[in-house]
Amino acid sequence: MTFVDHLLTSGEYYSEVFEKDTIFIHHTAGSHRPDWTIDGWERDRTKSGERLKVATAYVVGGIDRQNRDAKFDGIIYRAFDEKFWAHHLGMKTANNASLNQKSIGIEVCNYGPLTKTRDGKYINYVNSEVPSDMVIDLGKSFRGFQYYQKYTDKQLQSLKALLLDIASRHKKIDLKAGIHQFSNMGENMFDFNAAAAKGTPGVWSHSNVRTDKFDMYPHPQLIELLKTL
Repeated sequence: MTFVDHLLTSGEYYSEVFEKDTIFIHHTAGSHRPDWTIDGWERDRTKSGERLKVATAYVVGGIDRQNRDAKFDGIIYRAFDEKFWAHHLGMKTANNASLNQKSIGIEVCNYGPLTKTRDGKYINYVNSEVPSDMVIDLGKSFRGFQYYQKYTDKQLQSLKALLLDIASRHKKIDLKAGIHQFSNMGENMFDFNAAAAKGTPGVWSHSNVRTDKFDMYPHPQLIELLKTL
């Protein structure tokens, strides 16, 4: 399949090759531009000026919430070769490094949880409005929020295609393992999962290993996508 290479410079990830048996899906908690996400990883530093080496291999673009520009919608950008690795989980556990090393991360451009104001506006965590037609009402709370920015149809199509493509190259990645095995739980399949945190192979959401994360959230179309893998 086709990617747009927007590659991080050497030193922004680890040029060490590890066998992959897991994929983690994320959303960026940011704008629609995948190139801006990667550029942010290029710039981030510790307080002492060291490179953080935080990134995912792929980022899927979205639609501009302000002017409806859709030229990035569903477009997959690559930040580094998937055989290498970078930190993308941030777990406070002894196996954090090993889970990052053996997994491939995918980010979807999306702001995530939204707060509905008294006058009916939907506000993201950076205090910017998201139009109502870009909002999904989950009907119940997921980690304290009922409203989220929608994943677009093209984002979900690209995510599925990318999952299939990655699995075709890594024989130890079983798309029917991981979160797929909990699909009968519906929205609860995105809750913290001890098997995911332990390092069980398959496809998992970032939310499966971090109780403080909202990515990815139980969007009904995403649930159906994962069931069909």
